[in-house]
Amino acid sequence: MSRNRLPANEAKAFILSHARSLFIDKGYDKATMDDLCQLTSMSKGNIYHHFKNKEDIYLQLLDLHVTQLTNSWLNPEFQSMSPTEQLLALADHYGRDCENPLLSSAMEFANTLTDDSEVLPVIMAIYEVISNAIKEIVKSGVDQQVLKGDDVESLSFAVMSLLSGATQLCLTMPHLSGDEYAALHINAIKMLLSGIATDTE
Repeated sequence: MSRNRLPANEAKAFILSHARSLFIDKGYDKATMDDLCQLTSMSKGNIYHHFKNKEDIYLQLLDLHVTQLTNSWLNPEFQSMSPTEQLLALADHYGRDCENPLLSSAMEFANTLTDDSEVLPVIMAIYEVISNAIKEIVKSGVDQQVLKGDDVESLSFAVMSLLSGATQLCLTMPHLSGDEYAALHINAIKMLLSGIATDTE
């Protein structure tokens, strides 16, 4: 079966796989649809049949990445942890994700967005998935009285800000290993927990 006649799901996966390699190699700004056509040996018409544009392709790659990340939080091992253990495991995930070469191009992609961009709702939906996962952990910690206070929104914002900020800083330190990125994120969360965790945890 030729690439032009692959089933729709297989064709999309094939295109996304090559697009990911392209964005990693050239970055978001310099990658072109012509490059993708050359990599996939597919026509622009065939690619546009599955995706509206380069932006759409990149958004679907981000969505796939977040889905894989959140699925790892839903496994039984993660769910059996205490809220503070879950926050530390989340920090480990965030840290190790700094080795994901797609993240560098994500910063380029973010810089192309404007206030009236059509993709902002999609970006916000992706953000909400991560934000809601953190809120669930924090709410569980508050309910179990292992985290101080009852302002779940503010505590969740603090955790999200800390992890996001740590990731941005780590992306400026490409010489570090995954273990080192993870350690930086984990230590940051530990310091936050030392201020908000109760003595019972």
